Parts: sequence; structure tokens; C-alpha cells
Amino acid sequence: MSISQLSIYLCAYILPALYLFGMACVVISQHPKRLENRLVASVVFIYSLLFFEEFFRHLLPMEYSATLTKLFFGNLGLLVVGITFHLFTFLAISHERLRKPFYPTIFYVPFLVAIVAQLFNYNLISNTQYEAKGIWYVPVFNMQYYATMTVSNVFILVMFFILVAGYRKTRVIQQRNLLRFLMTSTLVILFLNIGLGYPDFAPDLPPYTFIYEGFVFSILLSISVMRYRLLPNVTKRYQTMFDLSPVSIMIVNANWDILEINERAELMLNLHDQFAVNMMKFAHTKNNQKKLRKLAFELQENGTVHGYEMSFELLHRAGVSHFAIDASIVSTGEEKIYYLMWRDVTDEVEKEKIILHMAYHDALTNLHNRAYFVTKVRRRLVEIANQTNNMGVLILLDLNHFKEVNDQFGHSLGDQVLQHTANILKKAVRKNDLVARFGGDEFVLFLHDFASRDLFYEWLVRLRSLFAANRFESKGIIVEIEPSIGIAFYPDHALTFEDLFHQADMDMYKDKESLKSMK
Repeated sequence: MSISQLSIYLCAYILPALYLFGMACVVISQHPKRLENRLVASVVFIYSLLFFEEFFRHLLPMEYSATLTKLFFGNLGLLVVGITFHLFTFLAISHERLRKPFYPTIFYVPFLVAIVAQLFNYNLISNTQYEAKGIWYVPVFNMQYYATMTVSNVFILVMFFILVAGYRKTRVIQQRNLLRFLMTSTLVILFLNIGLGYPDFAPDLPPYTFIYEGFVFSILLSISVMRYRLLPNVTKRYQTMFDLSPVSIMIVNANWDILEINERAELMLNLHDQFAVNMMKFAHTKNNQKKLRKLAFELQENGTVHGYEMSFELLHRAGVSHFAIDASIVSTGEEKIYYLMWRDVTDEVEKEKIILHMAYHDALTNLHNRAYFVTKVRRRLVEIANQTNNMGVLILLDLNHFKEVNDQFGHSLGDQVLQHTANILKKAVRKNDLVARFGGDEFVLFLHDFASRDLFYEWLVRLRSLFAANRFESKGIIVEIEPSIGIAFYPDHALTFEDLFHQADMDMYKDKESLKSMK
């Protein structure tokens, strides 16, 4: 054997073998306890052994080729197929449908059958005839060779459809990306296996040229496990706890793609494929998307966030749902991963709203109550003090003859009259005006943004007309609602709420006396 021939063997077999051996060491060193890393490292290591076997086969006389191929090349090839089936089924999560003892033993049955067949000196897959072409010992391209190649391609197609089934099943972005990459890689390997396996390239290329398809496959597998599975995800050890947790948990990347999500969160948020499993798309509104970006900013600044509030209109729920989020950030090199725990606080928020509403609203008329009105008007007076048009009007309104209504028809009907009065006032006021029930049959309003007093008096005439046109009627009982109205102008009559109220109160009694004298 010449030096040039040995150099070609070294380049064709030893260099790829050493490269694959180093790659297998890198993959297993990343996560030695993770099953997918162990399986990928095994595939890569076996392909390394296949290149070593081919190197030593060419160093020995050609009559040893059949024996070496039978003992190593064929058996290791079947073992690669079994491990790859195991790996793809595991990654596609369809292994959950298989019950022990069939899983994962079923994937290694062909390898075990081949070993048993060889013990009885029966050859199933290996070539037994070789010929020298140039510097290579090449298998004879007979029916056995082509049958073996065809079966291997069928296996590759089955693996592809396993990945497709897993891709359709999962809604986790990280898993979908991994399976999509492996599906593409599997198709590439299929075409390489067909293109390199069926033609006879000897003596220009080494025999079993499709072995370089294994070299490419090893690189693609290593990329997949390094790129998609080294993110901090939920390990299989804690997967059950993750899924059964009463807390809604999800893991997202910096683009808000959902990498992992437990069943509780899927149920609570009703996440389906139409939302594309991206929280930015799920958020729908620009305001919610802004809140998510703010959450990401706070996480990058502080590392953890507690009780972050978010609200969504979920399709499977009526109204707005409110959530409190506890979150933390994990950095893996340049990658940012967010861990989010969601709490549904809709009931709590709604109860707080009811309590807050009751604190500032009159229970009978649903108008604002005295406490809210006084606080709000004082703030309004401060706000409009420096405005160019700073005229404000405090209006005090009292129902004439209301005591007689209560005495004659009862307090229940009197309450209905008060509610009817409140509805008239709601129709009369504008968006920014304030209206409240002060107590009993007293109502109070604060209006501003009138350009002149004339415009205000025009509004007041319409208010009286509205009362005159809307009598209270119930079960044959008709009550004419006639209010006495007192007015105080800011800043002409007074500058404080107390003084304005006093002025309006005096003016209301003047109006009451005036109405009496007209009858």
C-alpha cells in the first residue's frame, strides 16, 4: 500500500470519524442525563465507528470485507436505525401512546433479530461479494444490496411521518421548531441516501458512498439538540409536577413565543392553534402588547416581577378577565427566557370594583354619593382655577312635595320617583358633568365649560322642560316632578365648595318660595 493510498484512506475515513467522535463527546457533555442528548451522541458515535470500520476494512485483504461488513457495518447500521426511531418517537412525544414493555424495546428488535440470525450463520442484510475498483473494495450491486437500500429508505420515510404526527400534535413553539428542523433534515437525508446509495460511483468515490449521508445526518442531529433543546425547559423528571400544578405556568422567549405551557395555563387562557402560540398575538390589543413589553423591560431590569396586572378579553369568557403575573428571567448566553406564573384574579378585581362602586355611589339611584361628589368638585375647582374659561356652576335640586308622595303612596313608590329623577338628570348632563344624590330628595350637579351664562340658562330651561315632559307613571299613579333649583357660579359667587353650596342652598329656597307664590 502506497503512502498516497493510505493518505486517501485517512482523509476519506479517519478525519470524518475523528470529527464525529469529537461531536458525540460535545453533545453528551452538554446534558449527560438528558435522554435526547444520549441518543444523539449514540447515533453520532456509531457513525464514527462505521468510518473506522471502513478504514480498517481497506487495510486488510479484500476477502475479509464480507466478514467485517457482516459483523460491524450491517449491525451498526441497524442499531443506528433503532436509536433514531427511539429518538424521533421521543421528541415527537408519541411515545406516550406506547406502553411498556414495548417501549423502547420495540425500536431495537431488528438489531436483535440480526444478531440472532448471525449466530445461526444466516445473513440478512450484509453484502457477501466484493470486487476491487481502483483503490477501493466495492460491494457488488446485486439484488440484496438494492433491497437493503430500499428498506433503509422506507425506514427514513416512516421516521419522517413520526415527526409529522408529533408536529401536528404539539402546540409548543420550541417543540414545533425542533420537529420542523428534523423533518427538513430527514427529507435531506432521504434524497442523499437515494442519490448516493443507488448509483455505483466506483472507482471515483469510496464504496458505501451513502455513509457520508450519515456524516451529514450526525451534524444535523447535533445542531438540532444543541440549538433547540439546550434552552432551560422543564425536564422529564418534573414534567408531571409542571402539568398538574394548580398554578398556571408558561415559559416564553424574548419574542414571546410560548416554549412550554402547562395544562392549567392552556385551560385558563384557552390557548389554541389559532393564536399561533405567541403571547403578543394572543394579547390582541396594543395596550396589552405594551404591557407585555413593559413586563419584559422590568424583568431585564430587576430579574423578577410580582403581581404584574394584565387584562384580556377571552373568547371563551364573557367580559374582561384579569390576571396577576409573577415572573422571572433566565439568560442562556444571548437568549432571554421568561418564566411566568399566572393567577386569575378576575373575581377579586370584580369584588373590589363592587366595593369601590358602593363606596362612591348611591345604592338606590346609582348616582355618585355625597363623599365622591365633594372630593371630585374640590379637585375640579383647583383644575379650572387657572383656565381661561373657568366658569363653573354648582346646582342644588330638591323635589317639591316629595314628602306628600311618600305619605300618600308609600316609600317604595317614593324610591321609584327618586330613581326616575336620577334617570332624567343622567340624560340632561354632559359627559364631563358631575351629578350626585346628596340624600333624601336632594340632588346636586357641577357643570363647567359653558362659554357664557346665557348658554347655561338655555340648558337650565331644557332641564325644567325635561322634568315637565317626563312625569312619573306607575300602575295608574301619576306624579308630577317639580324641582326647586338653586344655582351658584364659580368664581363669581364663591371660590370654595362650602361657599358655593351655601350660595346654591339659599338660591334653591328662593326658587321654592317663588314656585309657591305662583300657585
